[in-house]
Amino acid sequence: MRKDIRRKAGNLIRIGISAGLLIWLFSRFDLKGVLVYFEELEISIWVIASLMSLVAQVLSSIRWWILSNTFSFPGRWPTYLGFYFVGMFFNLFLPTGIGGDLFKVHFLSREEGRRFLAAFTVVGDRLFGLITMLLMGAAAVKIWPALIPQPFSDFLYISALIILAALLGLPIFQRAIKGILPGVSRHLAGLLILWKRPRRLLSVLGLSFCLQALGIGAVALLGTGIGIKLPLPFYFVSLPLVILITLIPISFNGIGFREGAFIYFFGLKGVGAEPALGLGLLFFSVQIAMSLIGGVAYAAGLHRRSIVSKVE
Repeated sequence: MRKDIRRKAGNLIRIGISAGLLIWLFSRFDLKGVLVYFEELEISIWVIASLMSLVAQVLSSIRWWILSNTFSFPGRWPTYLGFYFVGMFFNLFLPTGIGGDLFKVHFLSREEGRRFLAAFTVVGDRLFGLITMLLMGAAAVKIWPALIPQPFSDFLYISALIILAALLGLPIFQRAIKGILPGVSRHLAGLLILWKRPRRLLSVLGLSFCLQALGIGAVALLGTGIGIKLPLPFYFVSLPLVILITLIPISFNGIGFREGAFIYFFGLKGVGAEPALGLGLLFFSVQIAMSLIGGVAYAAGLHRRSIVSKVE
């Protein structure tokens, strides 16, 4: 009872924070000046950006399927594709932003059990997306140092170094603690199955780089479509930072924080608040479109499919 009350109160607080941030942003800037970018954007550009994002999400579902199969969760890729889009729908329309991830964990573990490993495949899918985005941002800053002020470029550099050290050092760390903490070592060994299958690891990383490039390219296309004249590498540097800010768990799915982050980071390059806010909202509109596909998948009952059904 108390947990339900706290959960509902937390959801209301998140919704209130997002609503307050949006009201504050719209009160500071000309709303009509923002909406004009929706009117000026050619519908074909929005459709192409949405298709790019759709392909990126399909690639992400393949990545999750590979991760799940690696951890001995059976099933065909089309089943996982349906689960993935249903998860996207609930990720957007539930207040926590991870509600869809919990559904995906349930879809895997409801027949096979092993909820911890099911959760690891979902978290791993997200984690690989984030680390490849940060690596791409660090690479862009290395090649074009003037893209963003030093505190942010330093953050990307440090993040990339930590990521590379973790990718290369986890197996060594597991072996090092084997004699000291055997229990921890056994659990870690179970999670390092992917490291023992380098082809699958490379496949997951390759898919991650491709889908992140598509997703960031879609945002850059929208920016160009509304007249924002910034080099493509800037998007590879700024969007990882925007995404990280939206992950702060005190708003309704990052709403308000996302738009404010667009205004701040694009403002560093002289882009006005109205076009930056317009781009943030256009980006969100593409996310909504992708999530609504998940709503159709849910209505069609794709979430009821079994992962243990025989492969034809």
